[in-house]
Formats: sequence, C-alpha cells, structure tokens
Amino acid sequence: MQLRIQTRLFLSFTLLSSILVASSGYLYFTQTSKDLVIRMEETNRQQLYRYQEALDNVIEDMDRISAQVIYSSDIKNYLVGQDDEDPSSFQSFASRKKYEDMLASFNGPWFIATQINLMKMNGFFLTYGQNMDTISNLKLRIQQSEWLKEAVQLEGDKLLVPPHESEWQDNHPLYFSLVRSFNFPSAFTPAAVEVQQPFDLLSQTMEVGRNETSNAKVYVINDKGEIFYPYYASDADRPKIPRWAGSSQEIKRSDGVDTDLWSQIRSDFSGLTVLIQQPKSEVMQPIAHLRRITLILGLFGEIVSLLIAYILTAGIASPIRYLQKRLEKLTIDNITTSKVKKLHNIKEIGKLYATFEEMRTRLNHSLNEVIQSQKRENASHLHAMYAQMNPHFLFNTLTSMASYAEESGFPEYARISQQLSGMLRYSTNSMSKTVSLKQEIHYTIQYMELMRFRYEGQFTFSVYVDPQLEEEPIPKFLLQPLVENSFAHGFQQARPPWMIDISAQVLDESMSWEIRIGDNGSGFTDISFAETQNLIQELNEGRIRQLESLSTHGLGHMGIVNTLTRCRLFWNDEVWFSLKYRPQGMEYTIKIRRMIEGVPTDPR
Repeated sequence: MQLRIQTRLFLSFTLLSSILVASSGYLYFTQTSKDLVIRMEETNRQQLYRYQEALDNVIEDMDRISAQVIYSSDIKNYLVGQDDEDPSSFQSFASRKKYEDMLASFNGPWFIATQINLMKMNGFFLTYGQNMDTISNLKLRIQQSEWLKEAVQLEGDKLLVPPHESEWQDNHPLYFSLVRSFNFPSAFTPAAVEVQQPFDLLSQTMEVGRNETSNAKVYVINDKGEIFYPYYASDADRPKIPRWAGSSQEIKRSDGVDTDLWSQIRSDFSGLTVLIQQPKSEVMQPIAHLRRITLILGLFGEIVSLLIAYILTAGIASPIRYLQKRLEKLTIDNITTSKVKKLHNIKEIGKLYATFEEMRTRLNHSLNEVIQSQKRENASHLHAMYAQMNPHFLFNTLTSMASYAEESGFPEYARISQQLSGMLRYSTNSMSKTVSLKQEIHYTIQYMELMRFRYEGQFTFSVYVDPQLEEEPIPKFLLQPLVENSFAHGFQQARPPWMIDISAQVLDESMSWEIRIGDNGSGFTDISFAETQNLIQELNEGRIRQLESLSTHGLGHMGIVNTLTRCRLFWNDEVWFSLKYRPQGMEYTIKIRRMIEGVPTDPR
C-alpha cells in the first residue's frame, strides 16, 4: 500500500514526537529520582557524622575515666592488697571511703559518668555514682557475668557492653557501659573497672537533629551485630540489621512491598556503626504529585505536536502536489505557454539549510572550544600532579648529590647530604609515634652534625647512651626540639664556642633511668625560667596543659611545653622533670622509673 507523502511525513513526525515526549518524561523522572536519592543520602551522611561525633564524645568521656582508673598506681596497689584486709574492719571501711573519693575525683564535679564500678572476680565490689544501693549476692553475679569474663580476656582493651539492666543495683536501671580490665600478673585475682551511662543518654544523643515527621529509623550496632540503639527487651523484637560494604545501599524488604535506603558510618574509635533506614517511597513522595501534572502536560504536548506536525507536513507537501498537477497537465501543445508559479517554499528550505549550516558551524566552533578547555584542564591536572612530589624523589636526589660529592672529592658535602636525607626520611616516616632511644639519638646527632657544619667549628657536642637503654621506647621527636631550643635561645646571647652534651644512663640499680641535656649558653631570662619551672611543677603533680597542635607550630618549633607535655602523656606517673642552672648554661633532666615485679618505683 502506497501512502501519500503528507501521510508519511505526518506519521513520522507523530512517531518522533511520541518518542521524544516519552523518553523526555522517562529521563526526567529517572534523573529526578536519582537526584532525590543522592540528596537524601547526603543528608543522611551529614546526620550520621553528627551522630558519630556525639556518640564518640560520650564513649571518649567513659574511656578517659576507665583509663585513669586502670593506670592509677594507688588503685592497683589497693586492689592487690585488698585480699589481705578484713572487710568488717574500720581500716577496710576507711580504705573503701578513700577510693570512693578517688573515683569521685576521676568523675569530676559534673558527674561525667553515672556510675563507676570496681570489681574483682573473687566478689570484691566498690562503686561510686548516683545509685549506691547494691544487691546482696554480688559475688555470684560477678562470677556469672559473661561480659566481665570477656573484658578480662581483652587484657586492658576497652569493651563496650550493649544496653542492659544493671546486675548490681536493686532497681535494675537500664545502662550501657565501657569495661577495662587491670593488667595484673596471673598470680593476682583479675579485676576490672566498669563505667556506666544511662540508656536515656544514648537515646538523647541519637535523637539530636531527628525529623519528627520522617519515618526514618536509626540503629547503632557493634561489629558483632549487637544492637546498642534502640533497646529491645527480647530477641523476638530485635530486627535483622543488614550488613554490607560501603556507605549506602538500597535493600528490598523481606515482604517485597517497598525498598529501604540504608546509610551507615563506622567509628574506628568505638567500633560502633550508626545506620539510618529510610523508606524509598518516602523519599520519592515529593515527585508523586509532579508525576500527575507532568502526565497531563505530556498529553497536551502530544496533541499540540500532532497539530503542528499536520500543518508542517501540509506545508511541505503542498508545493510538491502543485508541481505534480502542473506536470500532469503539461503537454506538447502547451509546453511553451504553461507556466509554473515561483515556489516560495524553496527559498525557505534554502534558508533552513543555511541556518543548519550556520548552526553546524557554531556547534563545531563550540566543540573546538570544549576540546581546548579540556586540554587546558588536563594540563592543569598534570601540573598539579607534578607539584605533588614524592618524598622518595627527594631521598634519591640527596643520595645522588652525596654520591656526586664523594666522586668529586668533597666527602664533607657527601656526608652532610646523607645526614640530611636520613633526617628527612626519619621525619616523614609517620607510621609510628614511638621510637627507640637509639633511633631518636641517631636523628638528633644528625641534626647536631648539620649545625656543626653550619657554624664551621664553633659548635661541638658529646653524646653518651648506656647500651642497656638503646631499645627503650620513647616518644618520637623528644630530644631534637630541646636541642634546637639551645640554638634558638640559649646561644643567641652567648659567644662561641658552643657546647651541647646529652647523656642517658641507668640509675638506682636499674630501677630508673634518666636523660640529661645541657648546654653552655646564656640560659633563660628570669621570667622564662619561672614559667618553665611552673610548667615542670604542674607536670610533676599530674596537671597537664592543653597540648598545642603540631600542625600549627611544626616539628622544629614544638617548644618546651609540647615536648615535656608529650613526655608526661607518654609515661604518665612514671616520669619526673627538672631544670637547673649550670656554671654556664642550663640543663634539663628527665627521669623515668621502671616497673620492678609489678611495683612502681619513685623516679625522684
């Protein structure tokens, strides 16, 4: 069946318009759905970050209290000697009162933790907090506690216990807790500290920023899949929480009715994972009304496109039909008299072709601009990549410079290049915050060798380290900042030659050891000396100032405050500082005590 050209054009335009309307609607809804899901995932991600930060703050407060307790030498000694006390004696009552007050001091005046419990597997129990009423059969409860046995096996690492009714109080309040065990030798009865917080605090933390009109649900689980929030009294009520790799996932419900959008974030500090479950139908609800409006507009557009298609096809077919009729009437008799009127449509088609060519030219020009822009962007990325120089390139360059200097007869320059390469490698290797004394001494010697080269014989140094101490662990960048302080301040007002001496030796029959750093500089001003002595007194008494950020000051400008404070945080009560004048210059002394058969010695 042969169709007229107008019919063919009309059907073609109709099919094309229908495809365009349908595909545009499909792409619009698909892209809108994706945008809604992405925006909702971003919103959930921001909410998860807020939940994680608030939850980590709560856990960090609990962990700080537990760490203070298990590292307290007084509490350790009390728990070790508690077995020899008569529980009914006045001395035992006074001791319990003393250590209840110590637990109160750890908790602070604001009651950071609701309850702090000290317990031993032999039934000993000491508590401080808002609920001092305990049950009578504590020994049996302690020995039957599964999470307490698990905490003892962790040997001092923290254990987060999901919300549960307290085993120690009569009214059985709902708590979640953090537990750490004391690292006692096997000959002593295992002991642990439990820091409790009410479940209401966890509930309030997870309700921050919640949208009351949303059907989204929030869950908190640990790596074992145990649910911390919300609380379910029975296993039958607990939902099955899905586990997957990544931050978000669409998961179909078991009933197959709806799909949920799940988002999650895991805290490396607490080991807890916060999840948000939100029905996808709720996310797509804003476009439900828009779908109906778009459908009506699509039908109206389809009708309009059909009308336009008819008019266009008629306009294109009309001159062709006119020409056809004139050709049918053309005969040999009227060939000279029959005239064909000028077809104005030919000019419009010519203009349309010219417009198309102009559009093609502009499109080609625009495409060239896009290509050139992409080339410039790629070049910028390449320059940025070149700017991110790998530290190994610097190491290799310094090594090459050292080899070249050695071959060229400049061994001193070769040695300096090798030492600078070693310092750069040591300072850029941030895998560990703890190094051996031998490694730190080697790094400091390299620094002083460079300073001796810089000042051309006006500076000397001496180093002595007891071989027994070479593998002692110390905080990284301990010695070099103190040595640099001598150059920055001690030698500024002193005439050369300058001298720095460093020694590390064992004291008191191996019960403690010390590090001494001295110089022959001009010493401190009276104000600086008084401020430094105040800092040392605070640190020796266990009061720690706010540690300044290393990223702000740099490794070469950490100063005395940060260096000594880091020592106190590293060794806790095992370290003692002193600063004194020498006949010429100043001398720092850092004494560290060792543990002998589980009993700490006094470093002083």
